Amino acid sequence: MRHVVALRGHNITTMERPNRPETVLVVDDEDIGLSMAHAMLTRYGYAVLTANSGQEAVRLLEQWPDLRIDVAVIDIVMPVMDGFELTKRIRELRPQLSIIYMSAYSENSDLRPEESRNVPYLPKPFTSLKLTAKIREVLATPRSDAAGQS
Repeated sequence: MRHVVALRGHNITTMERPNRPETVLVVDDEDIGLSMAHAMLTRYGYAVLTANSGQEAVRLLEQWPDLRIDVAVIDIVMPVMDGFELTKRIRELRPQLSIIYMSAYSENSDLRPEESRNVPYLPKPFTSLKLTAKIREVLATPRSDAAGQS
């Protein structure tokens, strides 16, 4: 059974699965990226929040300070506020929120910007299995290690 709830322009879709109650915030400036990640994650029973910019993600966190979010999947390359700046803003609001960066940069960390090395990273394009595996990996790691510090 699927439930859809709108929170001030933000869509939250959940699928009842007692083994996977986690909520994932996906931030990407490309609608196709948001749609694909949303479809992949809801298929596996995650609650999904989407934001199409860093500013929208910050507004969501400010307007809903008690909204449970377990992990954020953030595109690195976005206009106005990139993924690294967004992470800095998120750290001010939710210091322990786990972050996974995503981008079309190489899987080889030596070929990526320095800020995206030694943090949870998912190269685009990705499959639903790779996305959910990375989320499971990050959620299984103690928060201080998986926080995606930048």
